[in-house]
Amino acid sequence: MWLHIVIFVIVPAIVAGWKMGWLPAEKFGTAKGRRLFVMVTLAGNMIGLALTLKDGGGSIYSEGYGLKKEEGSYEEKFMVSVDGEEAGNIYIQVPEKEMEQEEELQPEVLTEEESRKQKLLDAVIKYNEDKNDPDYYYLPARWNGKPLVWATPPDNSGNLLAALFLAAAMALVAVKAREEQAALAKRYEQLLMDYPGLIMKFTLLVQAGMTVRRAFQKIALDYKRKRPEKPRIAYEEIVTACNEMESGVSEAEAYRRFGERCGQVKYKTFATLLIQNLQKGSRYLSDMLEKESMEAWDDRKRNARVLGEAATTKLLVPMVLMLLVVMAVIMIPACLSFYG
Repeated sequence: MWLHIVIFVIVPAIVAGWKMGWLPAEKFGTAKGRRLFVMVTLAGNMIGLALTLKDGGGSIYSEGYGLKKEEGSYEEKFMVSVDGEEAGNIYIQVPEKEMEQEEELQPEVLTEEESRKQKLLDAVIKYNEDKNDPDYYYLPARWNGKPLVWATPPDNSGNLLAALFLAAAMALVAVKAREEQAALAKRYEQLLMDYPGLIMKFTLLVQAGMTVRRAFQKIALDYKRKRPEKPRIAYEEIVTACNEMESGVSEAEAYRRFGERCGQVKYKTFATLLIQNLQKGSRYLSDMLEKESMEAWDDRKRNARVLGEAATTKLLVPMVLMLLVVMAVIMIPACLSFYG
């Protein structure tokens, strides 16, 4: 029970700490991971608590208890205390197994605890021999003048279930954090790969005589007309910037938001060039865009080289495995023929 209480106290306290800013929520996975952590932990704790309240408390029988006899024998585990002093766990066989094996030899040496339990079991057998009830097997309420208290052991399934849900919730936090990191890395890579083509297309449109706004709208229109199944983030942000300008947002603000949404240095630099063009005129815009385009292509070549080297490194493991298979194909028949 204490585990459920601790979880019900700590989890709301942690959530309150996140809300109030006392605990750094960013260090505990993503927002979605934190929500899943709270939901899974509390749900598992409630299920475990219900299981504990139903079956986990153990039942106490201070005035004796009758176990119904069935066709086959079965065994029940009880915790017994003699005159308030715990005597440990005792297994009661119903119907009594001792009656069928009374001729068997007892162990030569018994510890004090084992001897006490054996005497108690003998007393239970004697008690039921005196009662001679064909339907029930009874647990006596007294032994040698001392009161006996019989109790079923508490079921820890509820605590175990709550602990498992807690572990699963923590694992979900780690999984969601890793998924977000992988998504951010993929987004970063896609933006980096799309930038050279985007800046070159924009440069050609500006050099052809289009204004910056018209070039943005042309790129957005072409993208919407040939939109791929997997959206390209950079072009989606251009479409968003065009929609903002059509809804009344100023050009400078739309370009600034475009750079912030992309979140990459090169896109922020591109947005800064466009804002400077609005403020100081377009006299050198074409030259700056051409220079930026050349630098972007050089960066893309370097990134492609790095990705190729990483792919080569990843291929080392399957190549080694293939080498082992080839060696096995060659060596095993040779060894078999040699020993044969």
